[in-house]
Amino acid sequence: MAQARPDPTTTYAYERYLSAKKTVDDRALYRGACEEVRKHLARARARPWQILEVGGGIGTMVARLIEWELLGRAEYLIVDESAELLAHARRWLAEWAAARGASCEVNADGIAIQKRGVDVRVRLYHSDVQTFLDREDASTQADLLIANAFLDLVDLSATLPALLAQLSADGLYWLTINYDGETIFLPEHCLDAELLRVYHHSMDERRRGGRPAGDSKTGRHLFQQLSSLGASPIAVGASDWVVHPIGKTYPADEAYFLRHIVNTVDVELQRHSQVASSDRVEWSRLRHAQIARGELVYIAHQLDFVGTASPDARVR
Repeated sequence: MAQARPDPTTTYAYERYLSAKKTVDDRALYRGACEEVRKHLARARARPWQILEVGGGIGTMVARLIEWELLGRAEYLIVDESAELLAHARRWLAEWAAARGASCEVNADGIAIQKRGVDVRVRLYHSDVQTFLDREDASTQADLLIANAFLDLVDLSATLPALLAQLSADGLYWLTINYDGETIFLPEHCLDAELLRVYHHSMDERRRGGRPAGDSKTGRHLFQQLSSLGASPIAVGASDWVVHPIGKTYPADEAYFLRHIVNTVDVELQRHSQVASSDRVEWSRLRHAQIARGELVYIAHQLDFVGTASPDARVR
């Protein structure tokens, strides 16, 4: 369940949420799709791989691809609308690289990461994705297009064709963590069904600049959208977030991840008059207390897609 950028009144740091989410995504990503990416990037070539990631945040996908030994020599472009997140990406990636004995050079455009078998030049591009896609020199010719926990935050029918148009002739798309309409909190509570119904409906109603900006069933809708563009996937699988305590403790920083999720639901429900304030407060306090006691289990159903696009799909 991709999280919309936070309400400015919240005390939860979105940068920390993205960092905490990395271990959750690591477990969730569909390995069948990852294997297709591995095979694609393992092919011999003379020039660096050209990789485009939209909504790339603090750069956790770059780190993951290097950690999983999927990425060698590459020029990696991260596009994100938040200058603050991109500034954080420089620091986060530099700290991540240093902790793993890699050399890194931070520059005006981004950061270069080098270690044995790895030479990745990361460029950080500040723009909302639609503006980036609408630019005059829009032919990126990416060998790999990545959108992680992103497509359920945009107008899919308008954004997907323009994204696929960024691919090179033999490029691969990898669309991951696409929310697909089901959220579970355990232990169950009598308020869950109604509060989550309103929350899911808010995703479908979300607008940005007068345009749709989300879909609570993006995962299943991607099948038809990709097929209609001549870009039917070659591998699809579940990428469910499953966060649970081990004993009474959550792994890594995943307790913070859970608190951010609960807070996001709470903040959104405050905007809806059909939700009684007392119900919302009761539910939120209970879920935070369960996190503190190491009792809450959280599951969100999502889907990953990987495939290639026909020539028609690459022409806007």
